[in-house]
Amino acid sequence: MLIARGLNSGNMQSVEDLRRIGRELRGELGLRTHPVGIKFCPESCDLTGFRRPRNFGIHMTVCQVINAARYGWAMAFTLEDMFCIGGAYLFGLVPEYPEFLETPISRHTSSDDAKKHINSRYLENALPKGSVKAVLVAPLESINFIPDVIDVYGTPTQINTIAKSLIWHGIFPETELLGLISCSVVTRAYKTRKPQVKIPGSGEIAWGRTEEDEVSITIPLEHIDKVLSGLENIKRLNPYPPPRFWWYEPIAPKGYTITYKDYEEWKKRKNPQA
Repeated sequence: MLIARGLNSGNMQSVEDLRRIGRELRGELGLRTHPVGIKFCPESCDLTGFRRPRNFGIHMTVCQVINAARYGWAMAFTLEDMFCIGGAYLFGLVPEYPEFLETPISRHTSSDDAKKHINSRYLENALPKGSVKAVLVAPLESINFIPDVIDVYGTPTQINTIAKSLIWHGIFPETELLGLISCSVVTRAYKTRKPQVKIPGSGEIAWGRTEEDEVSITIPLEHIDKVLSGLENIKRLNPYPPPRFWWYEPIAPKGYTITYKDYEEWKKRKNPQA
């Protein structure tokens, strides 16, 4: 079943194109997990075939749901599924701004200026209040809807390579670290139509269980088709895996008799007349 387009997905890619891009991108870079497509539904949509937190009798955070999709699950959530109202508000699911969301910021910084900056950026990155009824998140390789953005996780080197592939086409990814509510990168990419590189924040690490060696890049739909051609064009100067220098002679620990020198000495001892 193909599902209608999201808030601003345009007509850039077909589902088949996206599945192919997902397969090729994962294969080209050896990504450990699936790139995922994320769609914001402005109206009620058919959630048949999607797993929801309520199916497990729990509430989950946005970053948990995204990470579940990275490991192969087609996921969906509404406001009723959400544990973190901060993420739910960012994703446009909450009809009015809950003032209590300003309180947790004080746990992250002692600077009044930093608190104001974090809150300002948070509100700037949020989708309009109540503008989204449901969010779909699914692996790109098996996706059955047209997403608004694509979220790709990998090592810093893998994500740098994707960023470089976009720069080849003159598209410069942005990055900003607030240290918390890192799912705001997803909505920022959607609102600005610019790719966003993310370092996971404290909530994503503690609750979302993103790995220590992972970062991500969120790419608006209209740019995803440029990644593979960009990778091909940067291979000479920025190949993946990165080239390694092999042309050196190793050094073995003293007394670790395994080298050709040990072999030559052993032969001399065995046959002193040779």
